[in-house]
Amino acid sequence: MIQLHALSDVGQIPQAACDVCIIGTGPAGSTLARELSGSALKVLLLESGGLERMETSDALDAIVNVGRPRATQWSVRNRIVGGSSHTWGGRCAPFDAIDFEQRDWVPESGWPFRRDALDPYLERSAKYLGLAYGNHYSDGRFWHLFGSQPSWREPDPEKLLPFFWQFSRDDAESYPFEYTRFGRKLDEQLGSNVTLISGATVLAIDANEAGDRVQGVQVAAPDGTRFKLSARTVVLCAGGIENPRLLLASDHQIRGGLGNKHDLVGRYLMDHLRGPVAHFDVRRSRALQRRFGRYTVKDRLFRGGLCLSPEIQHRRHLLNCAVWLGETLAPDDPADAIRRMLVGKPRPKDFLTLASNLPLLLRGCRDHFIYRNGFPRKLAELSLECMVEQRPDPDSRVTLSTQIDHLGNRLPQVDWRSHEEEGRTMRETARLVVSEFARLGLPVPELADWVRDDAPIPLSFVDVAHPTGTTRMSDDPARGVVDAQGQVHGVKGLFVTGSSVFPTAGHCNPTQMIVALAIRLADTLKAQVQGGAVASPLRSPGPVPAETRVLVTGASGRIGRVLVEDLLERGYRVRATTSRALTEAQANAGQVEWRSFDFTADKTYDTLVHGCQAVMHLAAELGKQERMQAINVEATRLLAEASEREGVKAFCYMSTVSVYGSGRARTIVETSPVLTSNVDVKSEYWADDYVRAYGRTKLAGEEAITRIAANFPYVILRPTVVVDLHNLIGLRDWSLSKRLFAAHRPAHHIYVRDVTDAAIWTMTQSFAGAWPPGSVQVFNLSDHEAGEARIGDFMKQAFQVSHDKRYRVLPMPALVDWLHDFLRNRTFPLRNPLWRMHFPNDRLKDAGYRPRYGMAKARAFALAALQSETLEKSKA
Repeated sequence: MIQLHALSDVGQIPQAACDVCIIGTGPAGSTLARELSGSALKVLLLESGGLERMETSDALDAIVNVGRPRATQWSVRNRIVGGSSHTWGGRCAPFDAIDFEQRDWVPESGWPFRRDALDPYLERSAKYLGLAYGNHYSDGRFWHLFGSQPSWREPDPEKLLPFFWQFSRDDAESYPFEYTRFGRKLDEQLGSNVTLISGATVLAIDANEAGDRVQGVQVAAPDGTRFKLSARTVVLCAGGIENPRLLLASDHQIRGGLGNKHDLVGRYLMDHLRGPVAHFDVRRSRALQRRFGRYTVKDRLFRGGLCLSPEIQHRRHLLNCAVWLGETLAPDDPADAIRRMLVGKPRPKDFLTLASNLPLLLRGCRDHFIYRNGFPRKLAELSLECMVEQRPDPDSRVTLSTQIDHLGNRLPQVDWRSHEEEGRTMRETARLVVSEFARLGLPVPELADWVRDDAPIPLSFVDVAHPTGTTRMSDDPARGVVDAQGQVHGVKGLFVTGSSVFPTAGHCNPTQMIVALAIRLADTLKAQVQGGAVASPLRSPGPVPAETRVLVTGASGRIGRVLVEDLLERGYRVRATTSRALTEAQANAGQVEWRSFDFTADKTYDTLVHGCQAVMHLAAELGKQERMQAINVEATRLLAEASEREGVKAFCYMSTVSVYGSGRARTIVETSPVLTSNVDVKSEYWADDYVRAYGRTKLAGEEAITRIAANFPYVILRPTVVVDLHNLIGLRDWSLSKRLFAAHRPAHHIYVRDVTDAAIWTMTQSFAGAWPPGSVQVFNLSDHEAGEARIGDFMKQAFQVSHDKRYRVLPMPALVDWLHDFLRNRTFPLRNPLWRMHFPNDRLKDAGYRPRYGMAKARAFALAALQSETLEKSKA
């Protein structure tokens, strides 16, 4: 990191032209820089502020306001490393599908792509925002993640739908609910190809004489020293006011500024109008607070509310809108006292506050630890808070004023406008809530005076620091400033990302969308350098390219042996590893390049990976706890890092459903809660110590991959119980007690040849560009083709064909099995043992995969083999 103060510091900056110059270190800029870290691109990341807020830097955020009243700029716009994430509230949600549609009652609506095009980028945004889930959590699917369905009736889904916001959490901070601040330790998160420069205020963007290609930027140091930086690509990530201001201010070569041929830069300024539309009686609202309050999933806080259904928006020509409970905290709210104690800054009155609110604290412990609701707060007032989308208006805009700041920049003049459509939408939403709550028997709020009187939105409803739309996106240059990839129309190499490119604003806080678009842009920039195209989902794989070599670790194991055969059968070249000394047959194998590799000692990972286009990482330690960290975690990390350096195109990591432990819910999907990877929490998993350790270390291997993923897609497969034919036949060799207890259990079996087939399928999809570089796809790998097939079902069939009495057992009742597990493991009984859980493979199915065989066919193969064995014995 380089901190500019004066002219003498400029010499530290690399003078050669950089590939990408990023302006701004907020959520957009810092995410883009981290996504480009480790790539072949040389990147400069410029920030006007420093590591701490300074009055001189904040003064550069001054505006000339000539429109609707706006919030104090100091409180919502931050000139500091990390940008406005320094003071954001951590609230996240993706936009709704209707926000992307062209709606005839919303002028200039419609995005150049559909909502589902952002799905992979929303998934990848989770790690930057500190979220438990990146997608599919904000609607009714939340209850599946929560692990239980609501016991109450919901409003009419043609009028109001459930909506959930997720709050960011920074796990690196000591305070458990601190939001992610993008500037904290940003320099430590950047690769060697990225240089962060603070104190660098961009004054203008330079283009060539024709104005159709970017050449660099003009920069000022804090002391006013001016200099230029050359760049092949410039990306504006400075927010909804500063992005258009910089384009307009870059008029020294092109009159009117860059990208402003159609006079669109700065127009269509939108924000969110937010405020109370009704009020509740606090004393009668406890049940309401639990229902539309806070929920905790995977140590992340969620907030429940309601939004307008697409049907009611279409029918009544309304904008998108959402409501939730707005809380005014009482002066003696005990949660604040607890927070101060947690951070080591208690006040003398805090202990008295806790003592006087003991009933609330006891109820809070019950709600938090048993029902997983957020901790209840002591309230002075409770309102129905509303936030509404704005109608795009070309006269609501940012222009340049005649006033200048201390660096000579023309201040932005902001003419933000509101419209009757927004007021009507908020009023109708409030009335819908009143009517639906009355129908459901819920406490009915009293409408605010302005709603009841059909008055305009009060002027006290100011912006919420979500400036949007000022460099709007459209594939038509006459309707937008940037194209669908974020490149400014007519100026090659000049990109914009952030909320300023949104064509419409939705009802959600924009930060998660900002991060998702930044990740998408990073893929675009990397693809351009590599001479490729942006990946599109689910391309059909072509024939196997000549000389395609696949590295298979753990190739002598149960899955590895079959995978090597399967790859050879399909025409791939294979490099295979084993932890043992090579046999004579392996050393002389012509088709397979065998290597003996000790994952606890060998460090030549680059040599191991070199020349391979794909890695199938199966090697793992299943039994010896003292070796699990080295093999399951560290070796996975080192192998992924080597793969990044060696240009691998696909990486498949064979994990396990043990990462879920013993769930509170019976149905477990890829986004369900998982084990605590760094600490052994016995209550999380009904299993022996070594089995818990295996699940935790395999999960830690997954987490290592997620941190490293950058240049190509990774796939994590979580198979259930992998079996070959001899494993099925071998059920007869189990001990009598094991057979008795297992007979009633769902088999959870998946045929080993379907596991290898699925692994190869994911590899071909990665080669074909189904998933973007740096993404991590996680799939349960199970077989529900035969429904709830139980282990005893196969033993019964096996007895019929073999008459082997070892297959003939009386199944133990499930309750006895459950109690046996509880007494043996002394584990908290509210969780489910693994045998009682279900692991649907819907996500893999939705991605396009179908099993090659299926367990029904595998069982038929095993029974046929068993019958043949029985006949041979009878002949003997």
